[in-house]
Amino acid sequence: MQRAQDVWFDHLQSATHYTQWIFAQLQPYIKGRTLEVGCGSGNFTALIAQNCSELLAVDLDEAYAGQTRSRLQSDPNASAHVKVITADATTMEFAQTFDTIIMLDVLEHIKDDTAVLAKLRQMLAPGGSLIIKVPALESLYNSLDQAVGHHRRYTPATLRTALNQAAYTQSELSYFNLVGIAGWWLNGMKSRVTPPGEQVGWFDRCVPLFQALESRLGCPMGLSLFAVAKCD
Repeated sequence: MQRAQDVWFDHLQSATHYTQWIFAQLQPYIKGRTLEVGCGSGNFTALIAQNCSELLAVDLDEAYAGQTRSRLQSDPNASAHVKVITADATTMEFAQTFDTIIMLDVLEHIKDDTAVLAKLRQMLAPGGSLIIKVPALESLYNSLDQAVGHHRRYTPATLRTALNQAAYTQSELSYFNLVGIAGWWLNGMKSRVTPPGEQVGWFDRCVPLFQALESRLGCPMGLSLFAVAKCD
């Protein structure tokens, strides 16, 4: 039986519209030497690589790091300046600093989130940006979160508090994916550990509409929170 996390990565790989929608939130901030923390099976790694001068992608699980390396082999333009390694976000140390650090749906898996945020701040070059995506709305915490090891979901207040405690001096927060709230709640009510594949497929086909609506009307709340944080 597949682990819930593996199923999620498979869903994300097939949900190409959703992947591009997420990446559109990151792309304006990516520059220079970049660190991707928690690359998973590489669903975003090649996209990130196309927008930076150098990329170090890390994951705690060597199997996922291996999948990322395999996927990059089919994109020589991206793989030429990408290195993929196994590392623990809570203990990793690097000699160089980074202009951009990206962490998508990782922070909620780490018990001491403030300590990791502080460690990443020390790795940022002057003027650099930390870009993170986390699950939003504490009231939505359910069987889906439990199955993949989420310690928490965030509100703007709790995420900003963690960033402030880690000594970030600037942070921009925004909600993302309003419609996704309904699906998460429904699957939780049914005590599912992953959403059905056909549900993911339907959602992905509708993403261009959802994306257009959020772009035009804004997103007063959403399934996820994005943050772009900096320090002086």
